[in-house]
Amino acid sequence: MPRKLTDILAQADAHLEYQAMGKPPSEPMPREVVGKPFPRVQRLRDLYYDALSSATNEFPHWYTRTYMRLDNEVPVVRRALALESAFRHLTPTIFPGELLVMGKTYHYRGSFPMPWLSEGYYMAAENQLYQEALARGSASADAVSTFGSGGGNVTKSFGPVVSIAGKFGIRKEEVPAMLRVAHAWEDRSVDDVGHKYEQMVPGYEIKEALMKSVTCMFDSGYTLPQGREVVNYYYPLQFGFDELISMAERKKGEVAGHPDGDGLTGMNRLYNYEAVSHVLRGIQAWIQNYAQEARRLEAMERESAQALSTPRPPSASSGSPIIHRGRSARLCNSVGQCTLPC
Repeated sequence: MPRKLTDILAQADAHLEYQAMGKPPSEPMPREVVGKPFPRVQRLRDLYYDALSSATNEFPHWYTRTYMRLDNEVPVVRRALALESAFRHLTPTIFPGELLVMGKTYHYRGSFPMPWLSEGYYMAAENQLYQEALARGSASADAVSTFGSGGGNVTKSFGPVVSIAGKFGIRKEEVPAMLRVAHAWEDRSVDDVGHKYEQMVPGYEIKEALMKSVTCMFDSGYTLPQGREVVNYYYPLQFGFDELISMAERKKGEVAGHPDGDGLTGMNRLYNYEAVSHVLRGIQAWIQNYAQEARRLEAMERESAQALSTPRPPSASSGSPIIHRGRSARLCNSVGQCTLPC
């Protein structure tokens, strides 16, 4: 008589129903154990969840203002100087309870448009944005913001806030400046220049028909450079910004006057190192501005337990400070020497 597999396994003391980890629970278990955050972190997270996605024109204004002023500069250096200026002029904002500070805008949940990449939306929606900025009433923020699916999106304009693309909100008084900046990049943005050259590529009509049929995302087209930035923390943490600037200056001396053949790509190495130096100096100034803001808030602190008696921030020659701060400042310079235990 044929034997069943279950009988054979049972005879070998390897029951088919055997469960290596014991009897399983009656209900599915979560994939990870999620604990409750520390109260300070909980407050900051709740603040972020409750905040609306807010846009500001500060970074685009200074980037564009500097870029247009340097009309005869080498392109890569021109862009670097524009970035340096924008970083230098960012308004530092430190919220109570923050230990990891710095943000790209003064809003807690902020962002900014980048018309030098693509200004098309702002140009197309110019009249609508202007009219909405002029006609803002007294609608409630709760009625026009969406939480849960993406969270904090300003889906409609309300009060003094104008909705951009149903996602970001910008104060109505900033709309004219935003549109003026967008106009400055008409026919100069990456999108516009790329479109001019893509029409010269063989098969452009087929590519355009595919894009219009929405068979793929708009940034999948081979002429729109949409990339993803991967931050490399190794270099600034290992060397510090001052040393990185020194490295770029040394490299400039090595490659200057040696175009290595074509005189274009070779010379671009010199310009690239010059550009790196400018961007790093801008980031240094951005960090230093936060250090100054931390000291300003510290001077206003009335609770002795919060106002720590710390040395002055290190000078630029000793490295830019990295701030670890709640309501008082803890400063580390870029070569890893802490002025307080972190």
